[in-house]
Amino acid sequence: MVQTERDEQRPAILVVDDIAANRYAIKRLLTYIDADIIEAESGHEALALTLRNHNLAMILLDVQMPIMDGYEVAEMLRAERQTKHIPIIFITAVHRDESHVLKGYTSGAIDYITKPVQPEILVAKISLFMELWRLRYGLEREVRARINLEDKNRYMADHDLLTDLPNRRRLFQEIERATSRADREKKEFALLFIDLDGFKSINDSLGHKTGDQVLITIAHRLERLIRKSDTLARFGGDEFVMLLTDIDDSNQLTGRIEKILSAVKKTINIEPEEIELSASIGICIYPDQIDDPAKLLDYSDIAMYKAKQAGKNTFRFFSEEMDAAAHKRIHVEKHLRHAMENNELTVHYQPVVKVANGDPVGVEALLRWNNPELGSVPPDYFIPIAESTGLIHSIGAWVFEESITQLAVVKNELDLKLTVAVNASTLQFKNSIWHQIVRDAIMKKRIDAKDLEIEITESLLLDDSKEMTHQLLVIKELGVSLSVDDFGTGYSSLSYLKRCPVQTVKIDRSFIMGIPNSKEDMVLVRAIIAMAHGLEMEVIAEGIETEEQWEFLKKENCDFAQGYYFSKPLPIDSLKSWLRK
Repeated sequence: MVQTERDEQRPAILVVDDIAANRYAIKRLLTYIDADIIEAESGHEALALTLRNHNLAMILLDVQMPIMDGYEVAEMLRAERQTKHIPIIFITAVHRDESHVLKGYTSGAIDYITKPVQPEILVAKISLFMELWRLRYGLEREVRARINLEDKNRYMADHDLLTDLPNRRRLFQEIERATSRADREKKEFALLFIDLDGFKSINDSLGHKTGDQVLITIAHRLERLIRKSDTLARFGGDEFVMLLTDIDDSNQLTGRIEKILSAVKKTINIEPEEIELSASIGICIYPDQIDDPAKLLDYSDIAMYKAKQAGKNTFRFFSEEMDAAAHKRIHVEKHLRHAMENNELTVHYQPVVKVANGDPVGVEALLRWNNPELGSVPPDYFIPIAESTGLIHSIGAWVFEESITQLAVVKNELDLKLTVAVNASTLQFKNSIWHQIVRDAIMKKRIDAKDLEIEITESLLLDDSKEMTHQLLVIKELGVSLSVDDFGTGYSSLSYLKRCPVQTVKIDRSFIMGIPNSKEDMVLVRAIIAMAHGLEMEVIAEGIETEEQWEFLKKENCDFAQGYYFSKPLPIDSLKSWLRK
């Protein structure tokens, strides 16, 4: 229970008499009463002290005083809300008749004592009233504590504990109110779904404490951009939702959204770090774009993902085309969840050859999905769905084991030395048991670890968290090679390559396509080969389609290559036939 200042103060008794000797005498009688004794020599002073002291348990009040007598003081105290319940005992030496006693009670006193006072009786009465006060005060405090607890529980039920912003529950209530008002007044409002780009990497690399500070800072910045009629809520994790009412001017709305992007983009200083973020925002307008309140959040979320796909740090308004795309994605996801059990997944293999002579040295395993209803689904469409739903873990493990199994069969049948490269997503590496999956597969299939290569993306190199570094080092210690796929298209730098245990870089096909017509592409490819060799790494060029490209790579001493010039990705039986030639 939270204690207030009032809870911690001792009770007090106010003694009011214009004669100091009388006050002193009463004060001595109250020596053993557990209370603070306060004195006042006039009615005006008594009123002032009463209003200032909220812990008064009792007032001992003289009747006959100059300017303002005790009756007037009592009547004024009873007229004030905060003082009307303070017990008053009149003590007088002159007004002993029945009419004065009655006047004392009608003025608000609980007792009327005439002098000379019998000390034992006065102390007994005061002690009794003090005990009653303590019981009443304890009850008031308990009621107050319960009210405070209920208020706190109500607040916690409606607010995010980290940022103090409204939470999902409160947001849904505000959306319901906004839609009712919009329908009634024929007005529009906008729902903005705000997602922080790259926030997870901050949590992973700098820790959750720093991540929480970032979220609090962003929440404060966004709060400054809304009006009293608007709502800003934390939806969960690094997601915020903003409800903007009375949207009449689309240009004005766009301007407000751009201010949001700028506010998030501003550097956050959390010693010793300088953190930079951006946001992707999806917007849905009610009822202009959608007249179903239940779908507002879903549609603004869809628009937000479109903003991310557009390059992040931007915004997108919901459209019907997005709705169609969302329904298609949901339909594909439903089929993907059963693809493994229905044996719809297969692995194709694209040969990797030695550039110097064209001899095969390995294959890259590439996942394919053929569904009876959907047909052949492109990997660049269904793999992101697998990642976003978490299916990538089970599918990735299956691809890994299937590739190793089929490689072992091919090597035994054809008596060839071949390596197999398997792609692994960042999500798979963030699975704490990923290296155990690799180890178990190697031991179960009894293949040589040096015949296995795992391809990672450039973005994974940027994740310098302890977990990721540990996974990479353990896999290297197993004897498995690591290669960086699509090198040159992401954010890699020499420092990342130098720090990570990578043995091979794969030049992205987009650089190979321009050879021999693009001087810039030729310079870039030449530089990548030289850099990799300087770091004692091998180089694989992807997307070779012409003899001119192959000849250029020979000239530049590129180690390995793959592409349609040599072979397209093949199912396992076709791969065997190709290798036999």
